[in-house]
Amino acid sequence: MELSRFTLRINPILLKKLKYIADNNGRSVNKEIEQILKWIIEDYERKCGKINID
Repeated sequence: MELSRFTLRINPILLKKLKYIADNNGRSVNKEIEQILKWIIEDYERKCGKINID
């Protein structure tokens, strides 16, 4: 599967804190963001129903 690229502008303090969390979880910042997004989507779909992508 080809991965999409996305540029993220983020507050430097928030990024430093995210890097700290990612390091503690043994992930890169990119993978940590991806995991957080997966959790958010799973939670949304549990509450609101599956999102169908065509």
